[in-house]
Amino acid sequence: MRIRPTALSALVLGLPLSAGHFDVQAQLTLNQPTQDLKTAMDGKQGFGLGIHGLHRRGLQHTSRTRLDWNVWGQGPAVNGVRTQVSHYNLAFDHLYHFDNRDQGPYLLGGLGAVRWFTEQESALGSVRSHTTKLGVTAGGGWQFTRNLGAEARVLVSSINRTYDSTLLQGAVVFRF
Repeated sequence: MRIRPTALSALVLGLPLSAGHFDVQAQLTLNQPTQDLKTAMDGKQGFGLGIHGLHRRGLQHTSRTRLDWNVWGQGPAVNGVRTQVSHYNLAFDHLYHFDNRDQGPYLLGGLGAVRWFTEQESALGSVRSHTTKLGVTAGGGWQFTRNLGAEARVLVSSINRTYDSTLLQGAVVFRF
């Protein structure tokens, strides 16, 4: 049986609805690659979009299901190879709010699956690949108002065993 990504995301984001105290967020993300991905992309930044399902769990705790899509345009040739990268990230985060859920600082940590897509072009031809790897997220944020916030986080993942694709991410989040 094949499950379509849209059906899976609707199911995962919809599960917390049954428990009440549910909010939806959207995000705009700026991604700065580090390590091997930074070299391959010649330091080029990527951009992304995301949708979140938030479920309140007590006064200072929130569970979040996050589906992100991030993309980098084709970078300049590095050692004769031009690289283009994108990924989807389905993550489950825990947010700890210092003051209250609607305003103020918070910490976050999470685990997820990152589906990487790469295309490398050289004089010898083009190679496309895709893989799914574990993603570990840590960071913090500030909810300025009930509907507007900002986050800084690190996504630790890899495209393969020897290719570090850790990202520094900055996001603006909008709650509906």
